[in-house]
Amino acid sequence: MVFIANPQRKTVHNRISSLRYQKRTFRLTKQGDPSGKTIMAYVPEFEYDIFISYAHVDNLTTPGESKGWIETFEEFLAVFLSRRVGRIGSVKIWRDPTLDGSQLFDKTIENRIQKSAIFLAFTSTGYLASEYCRQELKWFHDYATNNQLGVSIGDRMRVLNVLLNNIPHCDWPEYYGKTSGYDFYNAANDEDFGFPMKCAGDVFEERLRKLVEAIYRTLIAIKDTFAPKVSTPTFTKTIYLADTSDTLVRYRKRLLNDLGPKVRIVTNLPPPYEAEDHETKVVDAMKQADLSVHLLDDLPGREIQGEEGKSYPQKQVELGLQYAKSQFIWVPNTLDLETVDDAGYKSFLDKLQNGNRGQSNYRFIKGSASSIGRELTEMLDRPADPVQNGKPAAALVDTHLKDQLHAYKLGQFLIGKCIQPYINPEEDDPQKNMKVLEERLKQVNQLIVIYGDVGEQWVRARLAVAVQIAITARVQLKACGVYYAPPRQRGPSNIFDLPFLPVYEFDSNDISHPQSLSPMLSAN
Repeated sequence: MVFIANPQRKTVHNRISSLRYQKRTFRLTKQGDPSGKTIMAYVPEFEYDIFISYAHVDNLTTPGESKGWIETFEEFLAVFLSRRVGRIGSVKIWRDPTLDGSQLFDKTIENRIQKSAIFLAFTSTGYLASEYCRQELKWFHDYATNNQLGVSIGDRMRVLNVLLNNIPHCDWPEYYGKTSGYDFYNAANDEDFGFPMKCAGDVFEERLRKLVEAIYRTLIAIKDTFAPKVSTPTFTKTIYLADTSDTLVRYRKRLLNDLGPKVRIVTNLPPPYEAEDHETKVVDAMKQADLSVHLLDDLPGREIQGEEGKSYPQKQVELGLQYAKSQFIWVPNTLDLETVDDAGYKSFLDKLQNGNRGQSNYRFIKGSASSIGRELTEMLDRPADPVQNGKPAAALVDTHLKDQLHAYKLGQFLIGKCIQPYINPEEDDPQKNMKVLEERLKQVNQLIVIYGDVGEQWVRARLAVAVQIAITARVQLKACGVYYAPPRQRGPSNIFDLPFLPVYEFDSNDISHPQSLSPMLSAN
């Protein structure tokens, strides 16, 4: 940050600093959680996942601009990170837009730096010329070096360098280490100074995705580092690990090894092998467990003694649908139902993937074998969804690429109303990725489509797809919403309607006065 010398007396400076501290603290509490509670970062050991360090000059606006480059970039970063994690607002970013040159040694900033997992430096000529920016970088490096985590995790630095100008490597601060940095400038050649690229377009998004992936993998590495490694742990979670077919035994063993130090695992059922005794033991184990885990493939597994045509893995899934608090069901991404020989088992798998889930609380994952541990760990680490009327309240925010920034802001509003927002990847063609959309709709009660820069027909097509999925896949969709993103405003009468499902239309004015949205918010 760039600071200008302030000739005012020290007492006045201290009073200004105190008032700004109070203002920043209020703003952070308000943005973090309307209830005033501290919301945990994606990395639980930290209060913030990312600290943004920048020079004030790089966020100046030109005539006609409403936002500076840094502020705009932060909005894009928040959206793309939400997509990578799968939830809006899960990754906590801290940036102070109010600081100026009167606060050279601000303990508040130092405190935020110490409580951040990653330090994101926006390197420019202004940044290198700023004594305060260099001080921020030193604070992070010194604190990280002197605590147990360190300044790097494996081969990943916790300091990430975002280049806004074509600055030679020899001029970079020593704390960047031997990293290559992430270029976000346009330069005609290697000798050209370069200026920050516009926060839009394919090139910008390609570079942003690379940065987001690096941030995500670094956060995961930090989480793994803090995972408890003790010989006699106090378990906070109990998992029931179901029986599998012989072809999946090695994956089950690997999962046992990976999860063993972290959770208490109930397994080895069967025995008993006889149908009635087996069921009694399984139900008892499931009632004790926080989560039941099932690995399935195209083979049903061993047949139950005394229950012809039913395997132990299949039966245990069925019992879980009735008695488990929560279920994690995985099948390989290579599974093709048409190749399953056993007709009964084929129907069972099809119903799990595509049928009406009713009151069952399970997550169905179709992925690679290497993803099992990561997906399961994220599910275990995930905080419980908000609950309304005894059921998790959740909404899927569906957006085109053109309106992605509105999706993040809408998500923050929903979080404030105790509704967990999920974000759907943008897609130009509504008919593409039907299965992805279907799986996401099975996690929520409501779909909200953003109507901003996209055309009316795009919104209508997305709503039509939702109805089609609701009918054919029998998902528990209660209502749909259409959010008129600024500067659009809804008219006096609804223009979108659907058979079978109510459609609520609202805009930014309704968000400012949410009492008018009670019917939509209670539809969960």
